[in-house]
Amino acid sequence: MKRKKVSTTDEIARKRQRRSARPYRVVSLVCVMLFLSLAVYMVYFQISERDNILNSPYNKRTEQLAEKVTRGSILAADGTVLARTDVDAEGNETRVYPYNDLFAHTVGYLDYGSSGLESSQNSVLLSSHADLTDQVSSDIRDEKKKGDNVVTTLNVNLQQAASDALGDNHGAVFVMDADSGDVLADVSKPGFNPNTIVQDWSTLTSEENESSGVFVNRATQGLYPPGSTFKIVTALAYLRQYGSFDNFTFRCTGSYENSGYTIHCAGNKAHGEETFADAMANSCNCAFASMAVEKIDKKVLRETAEDLGFNQSYDLELPSSKSRFTLGEDTANQLTMQTGIGQGETLATPMQMCMIADAVANGGTMMEPKFISRIENTSGAVVKTMNSKSAGTVMSAEEAEQLTTIMKAVVQNGTASTLSDLPYDIAGKTGTAQYGDVSEGKAHSWFTGFSNTGSGDIVVCVLIEDGGNGNALAVDAAKQIFQKYFAG
Repeated sequence: MKRKKVSTTDEIARKRQRRSARPYRVVSLVCVMLFLSLAVYMVYFQISERDNILNSPYNKRTEQLAEKVTRGSILAADGTVLARTDVDAEGNETRVYPYNDLFAHTVGYLDYGSSGLESSQNSVLLSSHADLTDQVSSDIRDEKKKGDNVVTTLNVNLQQAASDALGDNHGAVFVMDADSGDVLADVSKPGFNPNTIVQDWSTLTSEENESSGVFVNRATQGLYPPGSTFKIVTALAYLRQYGSFDNFTFRCTGSYENSGYTIHCAGNKAHGEETFADAMANSCNCAFASMAVEKIDKKVLRETAEDLGFNQSYDLELPSSKSRFTLGEDTANQLTMQTGIGQGETLATPMQMCMIADAVANGGTMMEPKFISRIENTSGAVVKTMNSKSAGTVMSAEEAEQLTTIMKAVVQNGTASTLSDLPYDIAGKTGTAQYGDVSEGKAHSWFTGFSNTGSGDIVVCVLIEDGGNGNALAVDAAKQIFQKYFAG
């Protein structure tokens, strides 16, 4: 028979001590967890939300900075002033935009809130890294310190050329340096004059102008059916599935029917027997609709589109919209056919289509658009340099080379042949994107492509709203931009 264990006085005391200490251990654990949560939040704040909060118009700290610092300037890549602060004899400050509406959507405005770089770089422009002697001198004279300057990547001559090429049309032009991703031109129309925004505010915010999206940067935020420019994506999906374009043949009769739905080529034109390069050069809807439903696995097409930036977000210096691609493995053939030619539910920003062309030009590496080159103090000393950033290797160098070849065919003997007389190689893709009621024949005009000289090349995307059937407007605009760039 087992004897019952009898606790000693010391054991009883220790048990009582442990029971009495338990609430303190719980409280200590809770405090540690709260501290760790606070530490995680502070790290998140410093990495993800710091700039958003500092640049918020509701942040009182910016008001305090504005009382001590005269807002810095925004400059073009060559130092040309795009926005500055003038101060009169009484100390009154006026924000001045020397180019009026030319850089409106990129540089932005400062009244009634803010937009563009004026908004995203608010805390930078109200910070001062002036020389110590200048700061001391300002303190002695009880004057404001001079804020830092934001030096952009923008090219004034190319921006003007892009604006001139777009003319009075609604739409967008986006131009990037192929290697670095530097944004050389970013034009959106209709626009506004930031110098007179206070006087014009009631007109700009009227129902008519609200519906036209006058404040929307169409290049980075506008979402449009990409039309035949999307055939670059479809072509890459085919290439990934079959490894080559060599064995592709298609006989175009001017229309293609599948599952009771018919796709037509422009003007019902029958292109006859085509290689892949022919189909690309002719922008043959029938060929690409056929390959979308008969030859390319839907999963491959979706993965390719997402590799090229669809359904992806970018952390840029300006707001941008996410391009949309909805095709799934259960998508009906009718919608799949439309998707293969850039219609249906697919939507893209001009910036995204420019980035896709850039990936081809750049040997498979897609560069994120960069609007800012560096931050300088008022004396021109560099405070911070912004590095180029890759959005990833989205295709192999071999794939990029094969896409370049068929995109050159578009220029040499296809829908962008008006570019073929330029004294340098251009590779590109045109697009006519129908929207709204198809029976009304409404369509946007697209071009995306790049110079292919091997050095100092640029990528150009043009979108002209209601440009009509055919690609002439967008291609002609792109031609003017290429000519201006290479003219120096």
